[in-house]
Amino acid sequence: MVATAVLVYRDIKKQGEGAQVEKSAEFLSFQRNYLVVYLLAFLGDWLQGPYVYALYEDYGFDQGDIAMLFICGFGASLVFGTLAGGMADMIGRKKICILFSLAYTGSCITKMWNNYHILMFGRVLGGLSTSLIFTVFEAWMVSEHNNRGFAPALLSDTFGKATLGNGIIAILAGQIAQVAADRYGFVGPFIVALFPLMLCGIVVACTWNENYGDSKINLVKTFSNAWKVIKEDRACLWLGLGQSAFEGAMYTFVFMWTPALATEETKATLPYGTIFGAFMACCMLGSSIFTEMLNRDWKVERIPKVIHFLGIASMGVIAAMSDAKFLVFLCFLAFEISCGIFFPTYGTLRSIYIPEENRAGLMNLFRVPMNFFVVVVLVKVKFMPIPAVFAICTVAHATALFCFTKFTGVVESRKASATSA
Repeated sequence: MVATAVLVYRDIKKQGEGAQVEKSAEFLSFQRNYLVVYLLAFLGDWLQGPYVYALYEDYGFDQGDIAMLFICGFGASLVFGTLAGGMADMIGRKKICILFSLAYTGSCITKMWNNYHILMFGRVLGGLSTSLIFTVFEAWMVSEHNNRGFAPALLSDTFGKATLGNGIIAILAGQIAQVAADRYGFVGPFIVALFPLMLCGIVVACTWNENYGDSKINLVKTFSNAWKVIKEDRACLWLGLGQSAFEGAMYTFVFMWTPALATEETKATLPYGTIFGAFMACCMLGSSIFTEMLNRDWKVERIPKVIHFLGIASMGVIAAMSDAKFLVFLCFLAFEISCGIFFPTYGTLRSIYIPEENRAGLMNLFRVPMNFFVVVVLVKVKFMPIPAVFAICTVAHATALFCFTKFTGVVESRKASATSA
């Protein structure tokens, strides 16, 4: 955590030195308002992360039942995620942000009943909420920022503070969840999460203007255009497949980290919130390492090899030595660092190599193999020992490395052709 704090401080200092655009009182008020809402939404989300699996297990469900609950939430997020942007553009982004607050509040309330069908409905609400939190709030902010005539350069300042704040909130949420679970049981963090989620909706309802986007949704055209791009552009194909393979293993890890660390003796007492906070600190550290790499003149095309080798090594060690719980924990921390590097790295690569007009369609299209991978693993997980699951994750990371190698081959071939021409 000390390393994370040092690198994050250096990032903030450099951002401050580079900020040349004057910030008006009106902009600062707008930015504070957005950050309050954004961080309340994510606080409600992060509070639930450490104890979802543990709560279901405490209610007496086996790994197969829990896997089906995760699959239901994952599927709902996939379906709603495909439509979320268009829904918000048509209905109004403020209304959809309030819908997020209501849906996620409802999802938390369902956790209070030890009833499989109620919990399944809660997973659907949670999947809907997850699909909204990553799209609608940002869409509202960017549109409102532009509508109010603020300088475009100030968007990066808001994004930077939101990212930093989200990382800090995630770490704090793990500690708050730990205290709530110690005091009220595994359902405690979900009860606490009700307060920031409801407050988020109230602030939006009382202080935000409504804004809209394109009122036309044409999913068929979007996907057909995306399919045409990947048939014609091998760089997009391999980049997307590499991302899908990494994220498939990552979402499998989200399900597996709790049973991988717990034993029959420790599963009721393991400090899941503190562990989750350590994961989030490592993820922030990874993000800061990415910035440091760029500051040291690393080309962004070189960084994914570090990410994928970290993924292969960490998952491979767990597959080979899953009974050594402290070593498993250290490997999870290393993997979280790789995740922290992964998101900004692949985001940058997408901005360079994926056409802007096809980005949404391509991103949704590449979620198909990722979702297929996760669903198949979770359906079969009750029949597989923990080492076998992490061996599959190791293969997925090796596949991601292979795809990235093919991607760099296409890119280098293009550069060589352009040079010779």
